[in-house]
Amino acid sequence: MTQGWAIREDHDRADAQRHGELLTAARAAFEELGYGATTIAEITRRAGVSRATFYVYFASKEQVFAVLAEQVRDRFLRAQDLSGIDRDAVDEVLHRTIATTLEATVENLALMTVLNHQAVADEEMRRLWREIQGEAVHRTATYVSQQARAGRVEPVADPEALGMMGAGMNDRYAPLVVAGETTVDEAVEEMHRIWMACLGH
Repeated sequence: MTQGWAIREDHDRADAQRHGELLTAARAAFEELGYGATTIAEITRRAGVSRATFYVYFASKEQVFAVLAEQVRDRFLRAQDLSGIDRDAVDEVLHRTIATTLEATVENLALMTVLNHQAVADEEMRRLWREIQGEAVHRTATYVSQQARAGRVEPVADPEALGMMGAGMNDRYAPLVVAGETTVDEAVEEMHRIWMACLGH
């Protein structure tokens, strides 16, 4: 019985590894070629597997792209996780979330560009794109509103507008970081100064 479980665990690990290899290959193809030019043949070539193996794990190119898009969404949700930090320490909360959100954007910028283009014609991709963009703005606005009610900040504008401002700064700085025109640390410090000024600090 123990040997049977060991064999099953080895098989599961191999499955997980192959699944991950296909996702890695697909991501590289989408980022380099765009959605339209990426084919299942290209994904399997990069992964070093057969077309039949691809279909063991994914039903279509659309499905593998959707999985990658969901990974991006989940990465941004993790970026705004405030576990282990005092939510009322506004300066610390802002510095951390600005940094983690910018890092997530830099890591995923190429795929996000493809996702943004695909969202124009694909309703499911549009929904995921709105989650990625909208959830961060909503969480930021909610946090600013809570801190304003508690008297810890004095926002210079509507919290929702400030949330959109933050998203805009993040989207502007990420390509500069990728291009080597600035660093994450420099961008974070600049955005943090702007944010604190907008909150009356």
